[in-house]
Amino acid sequence: MFNSSLAKNNKVMIGDLSLREAIYCLMCFLSIMIKCFYYQFTTRLNLRPFFSSSNILMLTASFGMLLVIMGFVMLISNKRRITAIFICYLILTVLLIADTNFYRYYYGIITIPVLFHVNIKLLNSVDQSIFSLFKIKDLIYILDIPVMIAGLVMINKRGVGKLNTRKKVLASMLSIIVGLTALLATSSRTDINAFAHNSNYVTKRLGVLYSHVDATKRYIENNLFNEDGLSEKEEQELKEFFGSRQKASDNYRGIAKGKNLIVVQIEAMQEFVINRRIDGREITPNLNKLIKQSLYFDNIYFQVAGGNTSDAEFLSNTSLYPAKEGSVYTIYPENFYYSLPKAMKEQGYTTYAMHGFRPDFWNRNEMYKALGFDVFVSEEDYEMDDFAGWDGTALSDSSFFRQSLEKIDTSKPFYSFLVTLSSHHPFNYFENYDEFDAGEFEGTYIGNYIKAANYADKCLGEFIDNLKKRGLFDNSLLVLYGDHSAVPKHQADELMEFLDISYSETEWAKLQKVPLIIHYPGLRNGEVESITGGQIDIFPTIANLLGFDTPFAIGKDLLNSKEGYVVLRNGSVITDRYFYDNNVREIFDIKSGKPLNWKDYMHELKGYINELYISDTIIEKDAFRKE
Repeated sequence: MFNSSLAKNNKVMIGDLSLREAIYCLMCFLSIMIKCFYYQFTTRLNLRPFFSSSNILMLTASFGMLLVIMGFVMLISNKRRITAIFICYLILTVLLIADTNFYRYYYGIITIPVLFHVNIKLLNSVDQSIFSLFKIKDLIYILDIPVMIAGLVMINKRGVGKLNTRKKVLASMLSIIVGLTALLATSSRTDINAFAHNSNYVTKRLGVLYSHVDATKRYIENNLFNEDGLSEKEEQELKEFFGSRQKASDNYRGIAKGKNLIVVQIEAMQEFVINRRIDGREITPNLNKLIKQSLYFDNIYFQVAGGNTSDAEFLSNTSLYPAKEGSVYTIYPENFYYSLPKAMKEQGYTTYAMHGFRPDFWNRNEMYKALGFDVFVSEEDYEMDDFAGWDGTALSDSSFFRQSLEKIDTSKPFYSFLVTLSSHHPFNYFENYDEFDAGEFEGTYIGNYIKAANYADKCLGEFIDNLKKRGLFDNSLLVLYGDHSAVPKHQADELMEFLDISYSETEWAKLQKVPLIIHYPGLRNGEVESITGGQIDIFPTIANLLGFDTPFAIGKDLLNSKEGYVVLRNGSVITDRYFYDNNVREIFDIKSGKPLNWKDYMHELKGYINELYISDTIIEKDAFRKE
């Protein structure tokens, strides 16, 4: 009788425990689903109405992906299955937090190539930028963690029984099969291969979890199962591509031949601050003044991807596109490149790369060698005597410019490539910068950025004055351009308010421009060139002005092209006439924003986007190396 009563009590306890386990698993599942949903909308990849057909597709795929993950976790664990579920829940939560903040700065998810350049030193260097991207509403990611921990402790304290192997396998397989069915039903309605250059399309359509699986799959295919060398087909495609490129004319050919070349890449300088005033005061008075005696390209888009600043450097010095994922600087530093520094060395120039930060950051110490720079002047070579911007510990642009000129041998022709730092995101350092009043935007993100831009402009003014004092201004080809965005998309509302325009995807795309200013000796009356282009066009444009050819540049000479266009790393295309948004596969009139029939432009778009394929082939196969 005693044994019978004990067995009955155990059965009730086991029944209650199973119910608790089921509720706990359901809570973990729903929690991750909510966080996935939050990620999709806080990044603006998905938009309202919440339950549109495309959003339902994304939710179904996310539901299926999570079922598959949960199924596998349950399959490989038994007595510790609840602990395993919690660990899975925690890993996914951390991944979504990381993805959210990474997207806000780099516009993509974290992938395997991205992890190649993530280390403690790098994280310590950009920690202020990372933490500035967190928002109060992101607490949704962690508010439930104490509850989940309490539930885990309570269930484990009661004891977790061992499941019958047959039942465990059946339950796990059912979860996996239902999940895969949902994934197959949704993925069959998404042409992933047509958007190979745009991982955000996969995320938008099938959710962030599926996107991670797809990115990992592509990485394995490209790096483990791909041929190492060029195939005959690829070699022929490269020959046809470069063989078909012709210059329209020879305007400005060799107008700066034999002159020094000074290129300044300005941190986070965007085009919308140029020639703009606040309460009557110019934000960038020195750049505005220089523009009046220079060639000013006001329709140039940044084309960076996961390498951000390093991508801009790569674009302007090689006229190749950035890597699909991660940074060329960290993944492909051993490749052979035809580059601007190498071309200048062939012309008898000494080449300098100059940046007032650590030499190992973005692997510059190795990559600058691959690009062909003779000398790399880094933080180790500067006297750290003045600090401004970023986290308040970076060498100021003012000191950087002053010291850099002292380190160049100006007695013979030189190419100096200077990368500034002070106006780096975030811009909190300039909140108390009292040399410029941001008016109604004081204390806001956009207000702090405006002050950072004004400080960078002041330092550039000092630099130009110094060039003139040393007799270098009238003996050099001077090129200045911005490297990437200063205002991430989640701050779009502030930017739209500042510019007094309404948000649309077309308007947002048109704002992703950087200034490009080129001054050559003897030019006194400036000209505005409004051809559409990108950073990939800087190298061939410089080459034309200095009088040499660039047979392996993908970009175009901005001074000798009939029609302008720019291809972005995600496969979107902007021309003088239209904007093709590869995120939604729609095309819009560039001026009116009205939708056009993208099928009418398919052939033209295919030619433009083919440039990404050509560049990827060159980089991934080290195609320029001659054995």
